[in-house]
Amino acid sequence: MRSRRIGVAALLILGTLFWTTFGLGLWAKRQALDTNNWVETSDQLLENEQIRSTLAFFIVDQLYDSAAVQARLETALPPRLQGLAAPAAAGLKEVARRNAPRVLGSAAALKAWETANRTAHGTLIDIVDNGVQGRTLSLDLKSLVGEVAAGTGLPANTADKLPPKVANIQVVSSKQLDNVRQLLHLFKTLVWVLLGLAVAAFAGAIALAADRRKTVLKVGFCFMFAAIAVLAFRALAGKVIVDSLADAPNAHAIAGDAWSIATRLMVDAAQGSFLFGFFVVLGAWLVGPGRRATAVRRFAAYPLREQANATRVGLATAILLLVIWGPVPWTQRPLTILIFTVIAFLWLERIRHRTLVEFPDESPPRLPSLRRQPRVS
Repeated sequence: MRSRRIGVAALLILGTLFWTTFGLGLWAKRQALDTNNWVETSDQLLENEQIRSTLAFFIVDQLYDSAAVQARLETALPPRLQGLAAPAAAGLKEVARRNAPRVLGSAAALKAWETANRTAHGTLIDIVDNGVQGRTLSLDLKSLVGEVAAGTGLPANTADKLPPKVANIQVVSSKQLDNVRQLLHLFKTLVWVLLGLAVAAFAGAIALAADRRKTVLKVGFCFMFAAIAVLAFRALAGKVIVDSLADAPNAHAIAGDAWSIATRLMVDAAQGSFLFGFFVVLGAWLVGPGRRATAVRRFAAYPLREQANATRVGLATAILLLVIWGPVPWTQRPLTILIFTVIAFLWLERIRHRTLVEFPDESPPRLPSLRRQPRVS
């Protein structure tokens, strides 16, 4: 008996570890390998005022520190005033820094940013799927730089005369990309392996346990604990990233916001795990022998016996309302909501069977009377 309890505990611990790792892996997979998620996150980064200002200052610095701007001014000035091109460029740079964040918030700039990120992610997927080595991952910001140039008083074709390194930012080097490629390729299969191991561990714990209902209850708490662990990892990792950039003031200022935006899918995964765990705990508790759970079953005994189809319709309606509400992503994905629906209806039949055995002749529930009782003088 003691060895069985130890085995159940060990399987629950393993299942929680696998489930937590699955949550982190699912975030990394969806964030890195889903183009729509990648682009949506990139859009949210640019919509953040502080991040947008930092990027705008970077582009302006790159734009006005290049020889192209000074050369444009020299061609526009008379020969004897061409020596003022450099000071004029410096003055224009300060004006441009004030206007650039507004320009980056325009629809045209957002479209150019989205296109650049979609193209870059297409390159990443091509590298991961086809195993291409020796390539770099870069953001082609030529169109975006052109928007900034035009919006700050320079001709839009100024971007055409910039050196490649100014309008094309290398995100990952070829060596780093080879390592990332291998890691992401592993994620594509490892995530589902982790899910399988977690489900197998939890199922094994339930099958081995002497009291399966209590073990199901513990599994629900494991889902909830894993959600909290993922959120704790997010907080700790974010602090480490921000602290590591302490020597880079510009990057340090936006690191926290950038990490929060980039890990929104991690929060979705954690909230989904917590909500599912809550439903598992609630379902296991309602089937249990506790005084309050028994009182709930007694109250529901008459409709479960006499209005079985109505209770099924009620459960289906509740699930549809959950889909409409959509508090977490899995409530709006066909496969996961189908699995949840099957589990929910199996649970309903289980609790209905137990309730009818316990309270076969229970009368309709009496609601408290709203009539005021006469005072006794």
